[in-house]
Amino acid sequence: MAQILEITPEATLSAVRRQLSQWRRERVALLLPADWHELDNSARMRLLQRQAQIQQCHLGLISRDPAVHAAAHQVGVPVFVHPEDALRDNWRMSPMLPLVHPRRPELGLPEAPRWRRARITAQETLPSQFRARQKRIRVEEQYRRPLPGWLRLTGNLLMGGIIAAALLLFTLYVIPAATITLVPGREPLRVTVQLVANPFLDVPDLEINQLPARTVETTIDATSTIRTSGTRQKSTELATGRVTFTNLGSSPVRVPAGTVVSTGTGTAVNFHTTTDAEVPAGRGQRADASIEALEPGIQGNVRANTINTVNGGLRVRISVTNQGGTGGGGSQLVPVATQADRDQLLDQVEAQIAAEAYEKLQGLLEPGEWLSPESIQLLTLSTPTFSAFNDEEADELSLTLRQLVRGVAVDEAILREALLQTAQDAIPREAKLVASSLTAQRMPGVDIVGSSVQFTMTVNADYVIPIDPAEVRSAIAGLTPEAAVSLVQQRWPMARPPEIYRDPEWFATLPAIGNRIQVRVAYDDTVTSP
Repeated sequence: MAQILEITPEATLSAVRRQLSQWRRERVALLLPADWHELDNSARMRLLQRQAQIQQCHLGLISRDPAVHAAAHQVGVPVFVHPEDALRDNWRMSPMLPLVHPRRPELGLPEAPRWRRARITAQETLPSQFRARQKRIRVEEQYRRPLPGWLRLTGNLLMGGIIAAALLLFTLYVIPAATITLVPGREPLRVTVQLVANPFLDVPDLEINQLPARTVETTIDATSTIRTSGTRQKSTELATGRVTFTNLGSSPVRVPAGTVVSTGTGTAVNFHTTTDAEVPAGRGQRADASIEALEPGIQGNVRANTINTVNGGLRVRISVTNQGGTGGGGSQLVPVATQADRDQLLDQVEAQIAAEAYEKLQGLLEPGEWLSPESIQLLTLSTPTFSAFNDEEADELSLTLRQLVRGVAVDEAILREALLQTAQDAIPREAKLVASSLTAQRMPGVDIVGSSVQFTMTVNADYVIPIDPAEVRSAIAGLTPEAAVSLVQQRWPMARPPEIYRDPEWFATLPAIGNRIQVRVAYDDTVTSP
């Protein structure tokens, strides 16, 4: 009965052959996984068939792949679609080529015909190997004949001349070597760049000159007091006097204390009686009463005959007049708060908070951060509370103010990296920047754009003039050391004169071959690559 061997999708053809070599079944059917392309051509199929021939078993395949079906039919391997078909015992493998014996391959060849066997036997008895050897001997004898003497002498002289010329060229152009050491000079660089510290940025964006920043903030409460500068007259005394009431009817009239009378011209000044008065019956009858001004101040001092109005229901029954003027009303000059005091005190408190803001925000910075004083913003959190209103009597005016102090901090390491990149972009191509010479200065003035801070930096640095070693070699080849030093100093700025070492010092000039000249460009340790 046939045995089915299931192949995993990860298996290779070599692994399948090794697995097949361990089976001793008469019929073996391989169940191939879908999309397995190890047996999709006849060459690989033939390798697996030969392994089955060595095992002396019949090999079959179970697959739906058309390429596997085609390759199997080409070499004579039966292939099935369903595993049930492979379990039958009536199928066999029919290889197109027999298995070749590894030690005696002629066993698999068919028997030669009778006429061919006689010819093969005759050829084996012919002395073909002897004739071939004699032919090679005759050919070798032609090459071993000695050349004429003049030809040998000419060849030796020619070869000697070639060797002597090669030695001369080697001595003149190959043996001499030289090394020149150059210390390039420096050139100053000054670049002005406008940077933006953006708190909403995580990484630097040097294409648009924006740097990541951090917002630091705190609240500050401040209280301050100043002397008020305004003054006004304050009424202090009530004016007093006497009035006369005249009866306008025939009945007596009682005027109770507190009856209000006032002047009839200009701004009305009100008075009230301080005592009761009884006006006798009869038209024209009179009675006097004491009065006092309702409001203190000099406005209560009125002239005679100016109080002529009775307020209230008694006005139709009696009339009033003052035969003498009133007096005693007074005032004094007192300090009051003004709007100018309020503005001055607000400016003073804001200046006090601004003076404390930078120091307080500095305490919130992390190591290596830089805070621009111009970036500090003051935001009032509550309405300013003054101790007195405008024109209110007060010797002093106090204010309590709470403000939010906010600033933008920049990491100095990121800032220096951005300035270094700016300087490197500004130097010539292939030049080298002297990192130790990099200095930066912030220009006055900072612009606040929303939550970002825009500022301008000036970068000063030195860079090393680039030197091409190939150009130096071609320029000084064949020159004397003195001429080479002079030429190099004229063409390239040098920090110090070049140093030239020759080995050996047989000749007065440098090697004529540029490849024999080594150019060393010595840079300082502080020089960075472009």
